[in-house]
Amino acid sequence: MQSEDVDPAQSAECVTRSTRKRKKKGKNSVQEPTPEPGPNHLGDIRQRLAFMCQDLRTFSANADAAERLNASVHAHFLGPPYLSTDDAQFVRSCDLATLRGADAPPPASGGSSQQQAKETLPEFLEKGMDDLVKARKAKSERGEEGGRDFVVCTSHDLAPLLQEACAFPKEYFETRAFREAYKRWEKEVRKAVKKGRGRAGPV
Repeated sequence: MQSEDVDPAQSAECVTRSTRKRKKKGKNSVQEPTPEPGPNHLGDIRQRLAFMCQDLRTFSANADAAERLNASVHAHFLGPPYLSTDDAQFVRSCDLATLRGADAPPPASGGSSQQQAKETLPEFLEKGMDDLVKARKAKSERGEEGGRDFVVCTSHDLAPLLQEACAFPKEYFETRAFREAYKRWEKEVRKAVKKGRGRAGPV
């Protein structure tokens, strides 16, 4: 499914949130390693990342998705309502090979694929967005944008990067199972917000 067209002003707001940096910890602070979840829990985490990807793909046509994204205060939206604090910490610290799970196709030998598999999700997203910005800035400076200011589009840019990072096939978002799970999750989020929890429990 192709990404939805996005209003530049709305896109800019979401991209700003996606690239927001977290506060640095003190020099003497030590970050405890996050235990790797079991296969079933990793599947739940991947499902929630797929829900986030769907929100990014469709927020221009889905007011609830836009509200969830705009309510996030976490870099790359890696936190509630998509992930618990512990799950977000795991996602930020593990490499892509682990995040993709055992069922994901192995990276191609040689080249950049194997190197990418060693990156964390934030590293992959930041590098991908930086490359896009540089490419569009260069095109703008060469006059290939027709004099228009270049923009980074959340739907067209960040969503495909997240999809690639997690190895979600394009057809995954079209399956009946995913659509039904996404609807159930949306209901859980709405209930959680009404109760003041700000995040939904496992689907």
